[in-house]
Amino acid sequence: MKKCTVIILLSIAYLQFPYTIGFNDISANREVSQGLSSNGVYDLEILNDSTLIIGTNSGLNIAYYDFEGNLNYGYFTDNNIVYGGNPALSIRDNIIAISGVKSVETSVGSQSKGTGVSYSIDGGDSWSYMPQPIDSSYQDFPLYINKWACPWGPFDENSLYQNKIECDLNCVDCTQEQSSCMMYDYISWASQDSILNFSVTTEIQNVSYGVEIHGEYIYAASWAGSLRRFNYTLETPVWEVVPLPMDNQSELSCNSIDISTYQINPIGNYVSSDNCGYEFDNHKVFSVYSVEDTLWVGTANGINKGIVDSNECIDWEHLTAENFGFYDDWIIGFENQTLDDGVTNRLWAITWDREYSGSHLIYGGPPSYTDDGGVTWDTPEELESKNLLTYNVSSSSEKVYVSSSQGLFESSNYQAGNLWDQFEQPETITTQSVFDAEHQEFFNDIFIATAQGICVYHDNEFSCESADGDINQSFYAYPNPFNFNETNQLTFVFNKEEDNINGNITIYDLAMDRVAKIEGSGVTRWNGNNDFGDRVSSGVYFAKYNHSSGSSSHVFNIMVIN
Repeated sequence: MKKCTVIILLSIAYLQFPYTIGFNDISANREVSQGLSSNGVYDLEILNDSTLIIGTNSGLNIAYYDFEGNLNYGYFTDNNIVYGGNPALSIRDNIIAISGVKSVETSVGSQSKGTGVSYSIDGGDSWSYMPQPIDSSYQDFPLYINKWACPWGPFDENSLYQNKIECDLNCVDCTQEQSSCMMYDYISWASQDSILNFSVTTEIQNVSYGVEIHGEYIYAASWAGSLRRFNYTLETPVWEVVPLPMDNQSELSCNSIDISTYQINPIGNYVSSDNCGYEFDNHKVFSVYSVEDTLWVGTANGINKGIVDSNECIDWEHLTAENFGFYDDWIIGFENQTLDDGVTNRLWAITWDREYSGSHLIYGGPPSYTDDGGVTWDTPEELESKNLLTYNVSSSSEKVYVSSSQGLFESSNYQAGNLWDQFEQPETITTQSVFDAEHQEFFNDIFIATAQGICVYHDNEFSCESADGDINQSFYAYPNPFNFNETNQLTFVFNKEEDNINGNITIYDLAMDRVAKIEGSGVTRWNGNNDFGDRVSSGVYFAKYNHSSGSSSHVFNIMVIN
């Protein structure tokens, strides 16, 4: 814990700031245990003035300043909080929304499973829970049930079959060959009914990678489930599917969807042999973000700018990198930055670069930004030249911070185009990657999220907190990056010694799918192969070490270069 030297100065500080800092001597209503629940810290958001909500790979955490200026850490234990890690976290005023994910064993190996969305409307004092959206359970359109349809059309009220065999006999793909049907249902949106929607019937690979609060709704962005929302003000909310433009559409207007050609389908109907159909990448949703009356939604096919009307219906404009000039079309997140003039909203987009169209493998990606509502975009040349992978963008009144695979970078508001400084990390952090950063401006503390815990920078000094209480008790691997052109193995270290490994090490990819599992005893190495003996592709991987005693669990991220 860190002691802030502000006690004597507080009365003076109140006179100098245009607002009163909201100290938070932890609410007696919050169910919180002391300390961090995990070293893997991936998301940071400021609640009010003196509280930080922390998303980890093992539960939701909190850091708060008490009335004496001490910084305390804890983790939420409320039964209504989602189980597992937290891939998404959002805060608006006193409302908090988080999503959950865990890894489960299936017939095809370890897979990611969405565990739902939890939300609090009172700053974390109490929590409510929504299960991961499943179409057969949560569609509020009881006239229809899940049926079968041909993904290449035609689409009308007579195109659904109760029997798959009958549907297959009447299904022709874009090459005019007989093909297979998929399970669909109908949804309603605004004044339109009978909008065809691919039925998501499992939580497996159905993970909400983004959540956002806008008006009376909480939105969830899911790779396998497209964009969903529910009204959190209702006693019994229900999930709704939110239609987005298809890959070939530049816009989609409320109450003007052509239901004879439109479908929501994150799976796609592309036929590679004849290069026809669509991947439906714009229905594979990574992120959602709100600025005033506008929703920004990031997908595997660019950016969707949505204007929300008074009836909560949305008119969409679909932006692609080719047409609008941002770095690339995998859009992982957003951040809004208000510049010093107090008027200009600079929107940052985290843009990743796929190895090729249709690939799920990535090269890297700097962020891009727009100062004119998405009409034009720029990418900082200095960050682009570093070939880094951006994880998060955050901002304060004077600076913008980019958390990446190569560390934390900062720039002033008006030098973001070409001048960036790398933030020096403490020696106790042996991993280069920084996953997020937040500047708590009243105390002038910069919080830094890493795979080895959370560090706070104050008055040119660092203090770090881990689940073990001592950041030096760390798990890591070397060399990192793991470059196959230079070496053929990677060695793990625990408590500063190679031969201290005693337990299982599981390697996960960015989607938290299991890649390899290693039984560790003494000096333990990984040759870069997956469970099937194949060399893994370039990218970022997570190594999770579980000690055989069950007393500790540690995560370290690895950059693999082929």
